[in-house]
Amino acid sequence: MKGVKNVLMLTGLFPQEIRSEIVSKSKYNIQFAADALQWSLLKGLSVYYDNFQVVNFPFVGSYPLLYGSPFIRTVKFGKQDFDAVNVGYLNILGIKNFHIYSKAKKCIKEWAKETDGDKVVLIYAAYLPFLNAALSVKKQVSDIKICVILPDIPQFMNEYNNTFFKLYIRFLNKKLQQSLNSINGFVLLTKYMAERLSPEIPWTVVEGIFDSEDQQLYPKNKLTEKKTILYTGSIAKRYGILNLLEAFKLTTDPTYQLLIYGDGDAKEAIKLAEQNDKRILYKGSVDRSEVLKIQKQSSLLVNPRTSEGEFTKYSFPSKTMEYLASGTPTLIYRLSGIPEEYYNYCYSITDTSVSALAAKIEEILGLDRYVLEEMGEDARKFIFEEKNPKKQCEKIFNLIEHII
Repeated sequence: MKGVKNVLMLTGLFPQEIRSEIVSKSKYNIQFAADALQWSLLKGLSVYYDNFQVVNFPFVGSYPLLYGSPFIRTVKFGKQDFDAVNVGYLNILGIKNFHIYSKAKKCIKEWAKETDGDKVVLIYAAYLPFLNAALSVKKQVSDIKICVILPDIPQFMNEYNNTFFKLYIRFLNKKLQQSLNSINGFVLLTKYMAERLSPEIPWTVVEGIFDSEDQQLYPKNKLTEKKTILYTGSIAKRYGILNLLEAFKLTTDPTYQLLIYGDGDAKEAIKLAEQNDKRILYKGSVDRSEVLKIQKQSSLLVNPRTSEGEFTKYSFPSKTMEYLASGTPTLIYRLSGIPEEYYNYCYSITDTSVSALAAKIEEILGLDRYVLEEMGEDARKFIFEEKNPKKQCEKIFNLIEHII
């Protein structure tokens, strides 16, 4: 079933045409998970809408501190099932956000002028240039509806110990609250996020999406004698990566190996641990295709993020879905933001002590190989059948039908 609505989506993904350029010029913490989610959203939404247009401004750091170029260039991208353009802009610190706002506003105005019938602007993330641009045009074009995909509650994004960033997040949260009367719908990652919004605004939960085409590129390797424990993603201290390091140190099996991929504020501590224990290998930040490949070649995937901190209610770790889809057994802590159904397809733990984590890892790796393979295959099937782009984006389609 196709929707009769006209949908314009503002995104910050990485087009294939300039992806290698973005990766090579980025100096810190490339947002691979956000990129993957946005691509899956485009794939799913294009199933439901004939009149679907994408306007993209890649989420990269600002020049000169976090990115190696002052310019992002314009390119057309996408497939025949939707029109998409990566809009060029000045990526200079202090100018960037104003330039993106101006360009996004112009794109929305032109689209609204050329479009008849119901109009929906779908925004990925509470990004100020996107929000301000859509809200500004809505004042002039009253029949536009605004729907925001909210992967984070702003006040719980404060992972950087930086005064400027904290002030920005405070301002962003205030702006979001002030904008609630003009926003028509939200797509949330957890049901608890609705508590921070207006009870009158319709919402739906899409905790994540997994595109099975990614995983099918890499066949599952046979389990080897060396037992590899893997962590991929942000290596921020608040996500428990240091606890995983300490837990691994408590294991004594020489055939164990801990691989860590990613970037964040725990990098130096990980490098130090690598020097002291040859079983630990830090691989840095690599492209998502490489991450998916190594996930399928490992023995156990671990997410050490505990339930400590209120922010866990308002987030769904994207690696949960990615880990399960790999077909490799997965160990996670029980978190409020993860729907209960997921725990049927992985190993979980509630005791947050380092010793308990070490013991659980050894317990799982000591299980019969066929038990582990069955758990992994059931998890893979669950993600492929229930969390694919079409299935998850049906919830967004229904929300838009409702708000129109």
